[in-house]
Amino acid sequence: MAKLSSFNKGRFGSIAFIPFIVVFAILGFASPVYFDTVSEDTLKDVGEGSKTIDQETLRQLRQNNLGPAEMLLPLTSRSKQKGFENEILRKKNEHPELAISGGGSIFDMLTFTDYFGGLDKFNLNRGRFEAFFVYNRATTRGDLWDRLKSNSSNDNVQAILQSIPTEGRPGNFWARLFAEPLVSSFPGVKIVNLEGFPFFPNRRVILSVGVRSPSELEGNASEAEIRDLCLEEARNGFAKFSGKFESFEVRKKGADAEVTEVDGNRTLDALDFSEFARRAATLRMRKTDEGGYMVIIGGVIGRDGKLENHGRWLPYPMLLPMMVGTAMSLEKDYYSSDAAYEIGRLSQQMLSGDLESKERIRSFYWAAHQLARKMNFMQMAELTQSCSDLQAVFDLSALIRTRNSPLAEAVGKLKAEKRKLLFPSADRSETPIDLKEFEDNVTIAEKAFEEDLRIIYAATLLSGDPSELRNFVESYPVYDTNGDKDAAESALQDVKLAMSYGSESLKHLLARNQPIHEKGPVLGMVSSVSPLLGGNVLTQLSHTNRSLALFLKMTLVGSAFFFLLLFLSHALPKPKYKRTESHFMLRWTRRFSVATLWGLLSCLMLEPTLLQTPRGQVSVAGFDFALANLLSSNNDQSQMDEKLTIVTALVAGGFLLVQIVIFVICVSRVSQVKNEEAKPGLKLKLLDNEENLFDLGLYMGLGGTVLSLILLMVMTTEGNTPALVGAYTSTLFGILFVAALKIFIVRPFRNHLLVQQADEKRYES
Repeated sequence: MAKLSSFNKGRFGSIAFIPFIVVFAILGFASPVYFDTVSEDTLKDVGEGSKTIDQETLRQLRQNNLGPAEMLLPLTSRSKQKGFENEILRKKNEHPELAISGGGSIFDMLTFTDYFGGLDKFNLNRGRFEAFFVYNRATTRGDLWDRLKSNSSNDNVQAILQSIPTEGRPGNFWARLFAEPLVSSFPGVKIVNLEGFPFFPNRRVILSVGVRSPSELEGNASEAEIRDLCLEEARNGFAKFSGKFESFEVRKKGADAEVTEVDGNRTLDALDFSEFARRAATLRMRKTDEGGYMVIIGGVIGRDGKLENHGRWLPYPMLLPMMVGTAMSLEKDYYSSDAAYEIGRLSQQMLSGDLESKERIRSFYWAAHQLARKMNFMQMAELTQSCSDLQAVFDLSALIRTRNSPLAEAVGKLKAEKRKLLFPSADRSETPIDLKEFEDNVTIAEKAFEEDLRIIYAATLLSGDPSELRNFVESYPVYDTNGDKDAAESALQDVKLAMSYGSESLKHLLARNQPIHEKGPVLGMVSSVSPLLGGNVLTQLSHTNRSLALFLKMTLVGSAFFFLLLFLSHALPKPKYKRTESHFMLRWTRRFSVATLWGLLSCLMLEPTLLQTPRGQVSVAGFDFALANLLSSNNDQSQMDEKLTIVTALVAGGFLLVQIVIFVICVSRVSQVKNEEAKPGLKLKLLDNEENLFDLGLYMGLGGTVLSLILLMVMTTEGNTPALVGAYTSTLFGILFVAALKIFIVRPFRNHLLVQQADEKRYES
């Protein structure tokens, strides 16, 4: 009773713990470092003194680059936005050519009409000043091509000009080959030699034709069934090749090609026809003029006798301006030196027959065309200058195309509805079609894309790393079943927020590759007080030494809860039934473990996404045709695995920590019973009374298992692993800790009490 009295007298001394609780809690919770997110306070600190969007806009204006300045204008600060807008209008009024080119030197403005040929009135009236139209006009009406060819001493420029297909689209032999009746009208294997095609040196074409004549077709057979029969026949032509084939030669003649049959026996290299049967692409399938059906499979054979995957080039009216425009951009240093070198090298190697180089340069022109359709000449030039290498151009173009897909989808639906009005079907209902909703959707999609394009544009100029930008958008966590679009928009909004603090803030965000942490009202209030207590040091540590900052955060939060427990243990009145205390080491261990558990739960409340595994990554559509093979990056499974490992570790660690806390509490209670000034019989009864407490670990283990199994039922496939780990580990930890408690602590103490009780009975007797 004397001890209890001293405890009650110390209640007023517990007030000394309150300042420690407040200071540690403010510093701990306001520390701008998180496990799975990036703090906005950290971004502010990192970005201090770095280049801002306002500074970048001013730089563009001073260089007379109105196009880039116009792109950045909506993102500038409100205080300077009006001044920038007036300066742009003044320069346009003085030099109307700048509205078309988007900028340039005084030499470019004086010679714009002659050099580029000027835009045609149709596109001029429509206000279409995209870079592609400038390239197209310069190629078809101006003398840009001739000037570059005659005067440029840049080897990369000359390499591009030499690689331009002057007589039609690369691979224009296909149409001529399929139009030849001797090739397409008769079944069997055909081997065709290609002569005079610079993009296909030392190449052959191998074909297998499956044909069904009108007499072989059943009257009730569907077109799909007939097609499958022809396809099977064509594949069997390769799979069951007997050595019999027909030889042809396709020779280039200007923009056309001539197909001739080669007579006589010809030697055939060792070819893997079983591979042809598996990998051969379907090249053509249609009805014949006689009423039958025909299917052609095959492909291009390389020097090694294996099939090659040759992708589709841009249509020739688009390809030619893009190649000439790219040559001009290299001449004007509108690409980085590494990108320019790679473009020139790929162009040279393509003509020597290197397939990989041909496919990569072909993909590049698709990517460049995407950029040239979305911005004017100088806007594109400034953007490509910020790409460190050719892969950065690919990534930038793919990202822009992805954000444009909702607009393309809305436009496609509008066109489809317009076609329905022009060509109504007989089974269409009489309900009139209202185009206003579709037009409104297009308008909304246009505005959304314009905003996304500005963000991507500004982020590329400030960071100089569009590859990291694309990776940030694609790897942004997606937790909802249909949350891909929302996640991509959230990612770009995070990028926009980071840019508002400076270029270094943006680079830090992209390097961390984590979302920005959303402050609640409590954190916002605490963060405002934190600098007064030295929180600026923690802010600096959050980006200079993140590991140390995380350790300090956990230590401060745990210390706040530790002193809170001390305060409560001294301030709250002691129950009358509590006559003793456990061993002081056990008391301190109990407080430490409970404070650690509360600290962990607090961190989970600050970052609830820690226990969520992303459903998947943002699906980014690739380019049309075979461009997707090069522009769409491989799924970065390592990041997903890393995230999964963190989540499972947190789940298992959380259940382990809970069991440790319960174990320490139970041991502390056993220690209290030991310190009771009572007979062994009473102590045994006290132990029996605590039996439910001793089983608490098992109850919590079973409860954790049930909770994990419930989560397992509602979570997607990607998030099953953490739930399974929780279900297994929760019960396992409960069994182990309860067994350890009862076997190694409670049982020996109970045996000791039983012996003491027996001794007392013998003494009394």
